[in-house]
Amino acid sequence: MNIFKTIFKNRERKLVSEVVVLSVIFGFAAGMVGQIFADVYINPWGDTGAIQATNTNQDLSRIPELKKVKKFLGIQQDFEVSKSVEQNAASVVGIYLKKAASKDYLNDIYLSQDLKGNAFILTTDGWMVTHQSVVGNFKKEQLVVFYGGKVLAIDKLVVDSATGVAFIKVVSDNLPVVVLGDSDEIDYGQLVLMLDAVDEVVVANIKSFNRNEVDLAKNLIYSSEVYNDYLVLQDEVGRYFLGSPLINLGGEVIGVVSSIDQNNKLIKIVPINQFKNIISGVLRSGAVKRVYLGVNYLDLSTVVGLSDNLTHGLNQGALVVGSILKNSPAGQADIKINDIILNVQGEQVDGNKKLTSIIQQYNPGDKVNIEIMRGKEKIVKKITLAATN
Repeated sequence: MNIFKTIFKNRERKLVSEVVVLSVIFGFAAGMVGQIFADVYINPWGDTGAIQATNTNQDLSRIPELKKVKKFLGIQQDFEVSKSVEQNAASVVGIYLKKAASKDYLNDIYLSQDLKGNAFILTTDGWMVTHQSVVGNFKKEQLVVFYGGKVLAIDKLVVDSATGVAFIKVVSDNLPVVVLGDSDEIDYGQLVLMLDAVDEVVVANIKSFNRNEVDLAKNLIYSSEVYNDYLVLQDEVGRYFLGSPLINLGGEVIGVVSSIDQNNKLIKIVPINQFKNIISGVLRSGAVKRVYLGVNYLDLSTVVGLSDNLTHGLNQGALVVGSILKNSPAGQADIKINDIILNVQGEQVDGNKKLTSIIQQYNPGDKVNIEIMRGKEKIVKKITLAATN
């Protein structure tokens, strides 16, 4: 009996051991399969990473390790771009040539390739800003604005000759408006974006500012009534961005796209500060009121090679060139050719601010003191600024 008990106990212990070993093996295998199934099929995108390839010098029997990486959520810059787009997208409209009614109703449909350019909404009652490169020489009756699924007629069209910026007015209300920023606060390399009316967005960097393309010396001559400087972006964009707002990452409009070169890579921008001060006048009277001084000049901070007899050793100021009309404010104040305008009301004419931008911040009828260098003598002239015709 003792012998049989001993035999049965040994068999029982052996069976238990086999069961334990098999349970461990199957349990381990099930766990491995379950984890792989969960990673690959249940959440294939959330936590997967790249499988690390084994080095030829390593043990080839080693199982590649599945590295876990966190889901990419973007950087702060991405969120600022997205926020600026969302803030301004509803305020960008398309400008089209008006289509005549036809027998084929399909010809009445406005397509994206028909887009002349863009505008952005300035006031809730329908004032908008675009550029002359968009409206061209067309009359307001020949153009329409597409907004909110509707084709709107243009009631007023006003062009600022100093910048080429165009103001248009449609009859509407409760429109979403943009926020105007300060283009003097921009800097090289600053990230900006452009929106158009066909839901395209371009993010670019400021390449240069206060820039004037010069291929002939005569193009260095500025007018006190016309801006020649603009911002420059360099990125590949389509023609659809003409008239689009230039927006900073704060969601503020700091300029309007005025031209795009034939290769769609060089974008010129009219800075907002070149026309922001005339907006209230346009809204009140429907007309642009610009200041008239009546001089043409060379900016001594940018030209090289003039004799000291002309510059008197100065490297800043506005050297008056060309004829001066006698009935102009400059003519009436006896400003002469080769005078160098040094400052206006104490504000220096230099590389940071040209004479044009200083003069154009005033209103018609304002009286200003202008200091000039005539020969070796400094003279102060009191001038009453007029309005452009």
